[in-house]
Order: sequence, then structure tokens, then C-alpha cells
Amino acid sequence: MNPVLSHASNSRFDGKVAFVTGAGRGIGRVLVEQLSGAGAKVGVCDLVPERAQASVDAIKAAGGQALALPADVGDEEQVSAAVERLYGEWGRVDILVNGAGSYGAAFRKTHETPVEEWDQVFASNVRGTFLCAKFVIPHMVTGGGGRIINVASNAGRSVSPLLGCSYTAAKTAVIGITRHLSREYAKDGILVNTIAPGPVRSERVAGLIEEESAVELATQIPIGRLAEPEDIVDVILFLASDAARYMTGAIVDVSGGLILS
Repeated sequence: MNPVLSHASNSRFDGKVAFVTGAGRGIGRVLVEQLSGAGAKVGVCDLVPERAQASVDAIKAAGGQALALPADVGDEEQVSAAVERLYGEWGRVDILVNGAGSYGAAFRKTHETPVEEWDQVFASNVRGTFLCAKFVIPHMVTGGGGRIINVASNAGRSVSPLLGCSYTAAKTAVIGITRHLSREYAKDGILVNTIAPGPVRSERVAGLIEEESAVELATQIPIGRLAEPEDIVDVILFLASDAARYMTGAIVDVSGGLILS
């Protein structure tokens, strides 16, 4: 079932405007479809214009409102332009989900990591999270508050043997940004939380490891399987909703028990 249609009767985000990065595929695409199905107007940001437009087309086909905002989140001018275009279209930004984030080669040793790869991983994950917050927060302050959900990883809570030191360090930094923003902007009604997913059955995992390795990875997870995108999206929707009105600065592990606090 199309996830937009399946939530057509849900109105918990009516009147809200969301800006979601990395929204052209995987978790991000499922998320923007679910947000739209629950009544939100959605700015779909993705590095690849065709992916952003495909998500928008799916939302519009189901009767929702969406705007394609292709941008490299590590580029200040592109992020500024995307946010201002969104604000110009709908006059507010209530929800920011920082889902974009690249990674390097699988199983790369730290001492073999090119500086260029390190910089790329930090540009998308860390600078991207900072820049999107930088340009969205003023609109949230003016609008009386908002929700920011940063997508970290179980790597930021432990380590990532698969994606290496650059990814572990970048996702740890995302958690640090969350903690700082949550303290700084709580007085403005802006609640900032992090979700730390474990391995997700997605294009990313499929492109990094063989199916046999994915099966082996699942055996390390107490629940016994990799997450589906919907498992992650449901928690993001909770954090974006009024149900999470007394939460800020939290790190929410959604890893099937892989990470135990």
C-alpha cells in the first residue's frame, strides 16, 4: 500500500511545514510520504534532483503538497536558498529532519582513509546538520517554536566497523549538535532530539554488503532482523509530533537492542 494513501485520514500534522533532507530515497522518502499523508506540507531536499522530484511526484499523486528542493546540504548557499524557497512558498517551517549524510568505503581502515573522504563525510553529516539548523531556526523562532530531529546512528553511540572512523566521528558530532541546540533554543519552543538507528534494510546496506552478510548482521541484533524504513520513520514522526512535547536533547536508540544504554 502506498504509505501516503495509507495515512490519508491522519491529520496530526495539519498546517505544519516540514523540511526533510535526504528525502529522495530510503528512510527519507518514506518519511516525507508519511508526513504528507498526515497533513503536512513537505519540502523534499535531496542531493540528486531526480530523486527529490520523484518523491514530490508520488506525494502529489496522492493528493499531498510537496516542493522539490535539490541541494547539497554541505553547501551554505544551496541550503540557504532551499530553506528560503520553502519559507517563501508556505510562510513557515515547523519541522526539520536532518536525514542526509554520506559515508565512505566499507571496511576502510582509519590509517587508509583519504582526507578527501573524511571531509566529504563530515560535510554532509556535520556541516549539513549545522547549516540546515542555522537557516531553519530563525523561522522557527519567529513562528513560536518547532521540532528538529537529527538522524545520527548506532555508530555515534558506539562504533561503525562497516563505515569506519569518519562515519563514527561524524555521527557522534551530530549527537553533540543536538545536545547543544536543545539547550540553547528550548526557551524559544524549539525541541531538538536525535534518533540513532541501527542497520536498516535499504539501498545503502544493499550497496555495501552482500545478502549473506546482512543475514549474519541480523543475528547480532537481539530482535533478530534489520530495521525496515518504517521502523525508523514511526519514531521520527513521534518526535516531530505533540506527543513528544516534553522531550528535548534526547538520543533515541532504534536499533533492535543492538545498543543498550
